[in-house]
Amino acid sequence: MNSRLRRLYGVATATALTVTLVGCGDSGDDADGAKAEGDSQQENVSLTLGHVWPEKDPQAEATARFVEAVAEETDGSVEIEVFPAGQAGGDRDILEGLALGTTDIWVGGAGVYNAVSDVGEFFVTPFMFDSIDEAADAYSGELGEAVRQRLDEETETTVIGLWPRGPRHITTNKALNTPNDLSGLRIRVPENPMFIEGFEAMAANPTPMEFPEVFTALQQGTIDGQENPLALIQSSGFAQVQSHLNLTGHIIEPLALAISDSAWESLSERQQEGIRNASDQVSEEFRDEVKQQEKQLREELEGEGMTVVEPDINAFRKSTQPVRETQGSAFVDLYELVEQE
Repeated sequence: MNSRLRRLYGVATATALTVTLVGCGDSGDDADGAKAEGDSQQENVSLTLGHVWPEKDPQAEATARFVEAVAEETDGSVEIEVFPAGQAGGDRDILEGLALGTTDIWVGGAGVYNAVSDVGEFFVTPFMFDSIDEAADAYSGELGEAVRQRLDEETETTVIGLWPRGPRHITTNKALNTPNDLSGLRIRVPENPMFIEGFEAMAANPTPMEFPEVFTALQQGTIDGQENPLALIQSSGFAQVQSHLNLTGHIIEPLALAISDSAWESLSERQQEGIRNASDQVSEEFRDEVKQQEKQLREELEGEGMTVVEPDINAFRKSTQPVRETQGSAFVDLYELVEQE
């Protein structure tokens, strides 16, 4: 466990899963007393949540609204302390920390789940969806139920929700019109075999790296580019160190909101229902926001000096088709559900 996680572990053990009985009324006869005890004893729980985004990032703001909605839905019985901007470590650190007890809740790109389950690779299959709505509808339906069930069974986490997210695009210091233009470029990708094979298929040199390290690596020339949704490209200030925004839209990956099994099981059914309701509420609101923000974010990044490139999407799509048959061979059943949506 690294020093940052040890420090956070001290916070988590002091705050997480704090149980306090409040509001115990006076007892009357046996029946009334039993009812009063059941109705009035409410466990107050404090949980920790970690993510990697700057606090002004739209995803971070959606997370803050989720925290507020949880307090409202649970009548204040569940409080969540947020550790933003990588304070709890990188995405993998935080997700793996759920099992260690260093953090209770994580929210981030669902592909990070490959750290604990191969289903994380499925989420980042190239060109699986053509639009935000198509992806959101799929993950709200039978496909979403299937992947959540597999993750619940294979990991020590419970997936509370799968939130919509904008398409991922590539930033570089040159225009990318076809995959040939990526040849040899060191492109930062998350540590996920599907990302790696997908970018190798596009002729790039994929370079796995935790997100908090990316800006400095771009600044120092350790890598030549990176890929992320527009919101994170803008909020992370990548326009300061990258000249071209290439609208490849190669992956539309949901955000996963997950809680450790131990934290989830410590909650009452009423609290669990409140948390799920809060997640559903924010997910629906965020879907509309993400769609509205895409054009605005593109214009903002242009205003910050980036050259926007609209590449040959069909060429990129064709180059990655074999990935489903190789790295994606374990997900035939899930791909069938995608086709059915």
